This record gives sequence, C-alpha cells and structure tokens, in this order.
Amino acid sequence: MNCGIFSSFVLVILGHIHHAQSRDLVVSSLVLPPFLVEDDDIQNGTKVMVYDGFIKDLLDKVFNLTKMTYTISIRKDKRYGNRLNNGTWDGLIGDVLYKRADLAVAPLTETSKRREAVDFTTPFMNFGPVLILRRPESKMMTLEERFQRLFSPLSQSVWMMSGLAWLVTSVVLYIICHVNPYDWRRLTKDRQATLREGEAFTCLNTFWFTTSTMLWQGYTRAPRSLGGRIVVTFWWLYVLIFVIMYIASMTNYLRVGPTPGVTETYTHIQTIEDLSRQKEVGFGLITGGTTQEYIEGAQIPYIKKAWSTIRHYQNFVSSLESGIERVRTSPKPFALIAESAMAKYYTKQRPCDIYMVGDFSTIGSYAMALPINSSLRSGINIALLKLRESGELRTLEDKWFSGECTAFLMETNKNSKLEISPFYTVDLGSFSGALIILGLGLVVGSLTAALETCVFKFAEVGDKDNDEERQKLDSTRSDKPHPLTTELEPITDV
Repeated sequence: MNCGIFSSFVLVILGHIHHAQSRDLVVSSLVLPPFLVEDDDIQNGTKVMVYDGFIKDLLDKVFNLTKMTYTISIRKDKRYGNRLNNGTWDGLIGDVLYKRADLAVAPLTETSKRREAVDFTTPFMNFGPVLILRRPESKMMTLEERFQRLFSPLSQSVWMMSGLAWLVTSVVLYIICHVNPYDWRRLTKDRQATLREGEAFTCLNTFWFTTSTMLWQGYTRAPRSLGGRIVVTFWWLYVLIFVIMYIASMTNYLRVGPTPGVTETYTHIQTIEDLSRQKEVGFGLITGGTTQEYIEGAQIPYIKKAWSTIRHYQNFVSSLESGIERVRTSPKPFALIAESAMAKYYTKQRPCDIYMVGDFSTIGSYAMALPINSSLRSGINIALLKLRESGELRTLEDKWFSGECTAFLMETNKNSKLEISPFYTVDLGSFSGALIILGLGLVVGSLTAALETCVFKFAEVGDKDNDEERQKLDSTRSDKPHPLTTELEPITDV
C-alpha cells in the first residue's frame, strides 16, 4: 500500500515536471534598455512585437540548456515588486506570487522582503551604488568674466609686483639719466649733443621708454651712459621672461576652459560620503528602488546624513531615465545615486556628457524570481552557473552594455580626477626669479652710475687745475715784453 502511494506521488511530480517542460513558460519582464528592448516586426503580413536585449539573449541560452521554451509578458507599469499596505505584492513579484507568470526576469534585486514571497535563482549580475554626474561644460561668459580671463594666467601678486617693478625701474632710469654726466642731458648742456637728444630721457619720456620696451616696440634713442645701459639690459631680460611666462600660461589656460572652479568641485565628489559633506551639488535617487532601501536602512553615519538631505529636499525621481534627464538639465549641478549596471550603460551613450563614479562595493545582485519550491529552479541555477563558468555571461554584458563613450568612468581607488587638463596660475614664487634678476640689474646699474659720477668729478677737478696753471703761465708770459717788440732807443749824433 505504501509502495503504491509513493509510486503515485512520484508519477504526479514527474507529470508536473513534464507538463512544465512541454508548455511555453510565461516570463514576466520589463522593457528597459539594454536589458530588454521591444520593436515592431512584420511576419506573414502581420505586425508583431519582437524583443531583444540582454534578458532575451540570457533566456535563449538558459532555456536552450534546460530544453524549455518561453513567452515574454511585459508589465507596462514598470514595477519590480513592493509589498503594499494590505500585505499584497505588485509588479514582477506579484506576477510570480499570484501565478500570472512562471518566473520573472529583469534587473530584479534579491532582497530579504522579496525572498519571503518568492524564490530567487543564482545571480546573473552584481551591482553597487554609483554617482552619475554631468561633465562640467563651458558656459557663456559675462563681459566681466571675459575681461578677468585676460589676467588669469598670472596671479594677482605677480601683476602687482610687475607694476611695482615697472614703476621702480622707470624712476631709477630717470635718475641715472638725469644725474649721470655721461648721458644725453649733460652732453646737451656742454653743447656736445642736440637739444632733442637732451630731451630723450625726461621723466615722461623715461616712463614711455620702459612701457614701449615692455610691449616689444622699437625706440629712437637708448641711454648713453654705462649705468643706464645696464639697467635697460636687465629690464629687457625681465620683460622677456614676463612675456614668455604669460604666453605659456595663457596657452595652458585656454585648454582648460572657462569653468576651472566648477571642475574642481566636481572632481572632489567621488563617493556618497563626499556628497554628504558639501552643498554645491544636489543629489537624489530613484524612489521605491533597491538603492533607496539600502540608503534608508544603512546605519553608516555619512549615509544617514545623505538620506536626511535627500528626504529634506525631496530629491526623488520616478525612474532612471528621468533621473539622468535631471542630471543633464538641472541648472544647479545634480548627482543621481543609482545602480552601477544601468549607470554603466547610460554613461557610455552619446552625447557623452555624463560620467559615473563610486567605490563599486557590491550591495546587491540581479536574479530570476520563481514561485517558492519551483521545480524550475534547479535546472536554471545549473544553466546560469555553466554560463558564468564559460564566460558567456561576461560576453553578453560586454555586448549589450557597450557604447561610443570611453571616458565614462572615474576611478576612486587611484584618487584620480576628471580628465580635464590641469591649469596652474603663475604665482609669485614661480615669478620671483625674474624679480630678483631685475633687482640685481637696478643695483648694479645704480652703482655704476655713481662710479661714473665720481670719475667725472675727479676728471673735472684735474681739468680745472690744468686750466688754472695754463692761465697763470699765459699771464706770466704776457707781463714780459717780447724781444721782437722792444722799442730801440733813438740814436743821436754826437
């Protein structure tokens, strides 16, 4: 009797398995590129709906190994499955739980609550939380910003010291040309130069001379004294260094773009912890998703702070597509906290204006949902393991999650930054060498001018002594009658 009951039980189980394998299984899923894409097709003159994507290829491979067939049923509301207040389930979980489908296949996350209602297979993909941000873009600059851009290659301290250097050099050169006895002013006074030459280095003309040489313009007349020429030579060297450093820095600055400040703000945001510690970039997440459950339930201090900020500003989006659209169009920079698998796909697509960043720690996995104690689970698990071991799961992921954008990822483990050319303003420390050279030239030129003045004075005193001796000699000679001019006494006859 017992043997008969056992035999009948085995026949019933085998009958159920044969029935499941002989009919098309109903697979509930969601249209969500690149997991599942729908399109119209004409077959025998009739318009039919066809599907393609990662889920479609995965189901073909799994059911090819298990020798089963299937039919896809699409949920239009795009709900994955949440337990309602009355204890019932909606979405894909509800389809499986209430026998509307034999299994559900989608980017469906396995959670403890869902596990109480359905069974899950071996995961076919893992994911972690990442941040999706818009790349810094060039904006239309105001007139004030355009004007400031001309002075950005050099720091304010460099501009101030350069102005002071021009002023000091002009004053020193004017003093040297004014007092140096070997320069044009003294030569004009001694009638050894024209009046126009004597006016070459008046106060106004001296400032004009240094200005014109700074702009690499020609000049009519250079200083004649050695001290003045030394000062001018070192001023020319200073101007050469200044112009070269400005042009080199401006060239690098033009490669960066007009928003280095925004770029720096973006590159410092690499994790959820970074988001919680700043206020320049807003952030939010998809409502009702697994990421929300993770952030809402986490007890890590910085995640709790991030969740408090999101809830305070109500930064929730209804879907991944609407969240990415907000990232792209928000006037204020906005970051979307999303799952890495979908983020990877969207950041690879044109127009290549968004990127993702995160620590990529695994917080969940995607798996197929089946009724509890389903006879299909064992065969599907074995098929998924075979696909993973053979590398076909990886091949499918590379096929469907590819795109034309390459710089879609910013790694945090290398403390990297967004791929934007660095720009460093020329500061006073880098420019101090030119100032030292100019200062040295001013000192050497001034000392040389002082030496020239002393030499001239000694030479002038010697010339005066020689003149006085010459004058005395001439006066002495003029007192004695010349032999040829002495009058002869008249000769008288006796």
